[in-house]
Amino acid sequence: VTGYTIPAGGKRHMRDSDTLALLPATILKGRTLTIISIAYAVTQDIRVQGYIDAELPWGVAVNLGVLGGGLQSYENKIRELSTTWYDPDAALPHSWDVIVYNEGGGDLYGGAALLCIEEIVGTVPFSTTKDCVCPHCSHKQTEPVSATRITCQGCGKEYMVTNFASLTQLGG
Repeated sequence: VTGYTIPAGGKRHMRDSDTLALLPATILKGRTLTIISIAYAVTQDIRVQGYIDAELPWGVAVNLGVLGGGLQSYENKIRELSTTWYDPDAALPHSWDVIVYNEGGGDLYGGAALLCIEEIVGTVPFSTTKDCVCPHCSHKQTEPVSATRITCQGCGKEYMVTNFASLTQLGG
């Protein structure tokens, strides 16, 4: 939603940041889509709705968050919404849409961002290790995927990285 306002009572489709195209988008047969994190920073009260196959009688609408104006929020919401809930084998294509609703009394400024992973069914599971690069000296070392506090073997300084160890697979 970044870059333009939403008037009081209005709504806007989010954009695909890879293409800048407005949603909805199509998730092709044989692929799944899963939200892994959500962030908002806005000036008005908002409600964010995710939709899978909304144009069909069995379509799904899921509330992805409600936030008061002037606040910001970031959450790792692993498996908050996934096409695998409704089609675990990705046997069908699905439409995907996210709409931000301004429920405040004035024009809404700010942004909303969802990080999603689109996977081909049968994708090899995540590795148990990750290669970390020290931001101080650029030394590269292999650590367990669960590691968050890394002591560089090159310069001895400590830095932090993200832990996605709970992800054995996406969706479901």
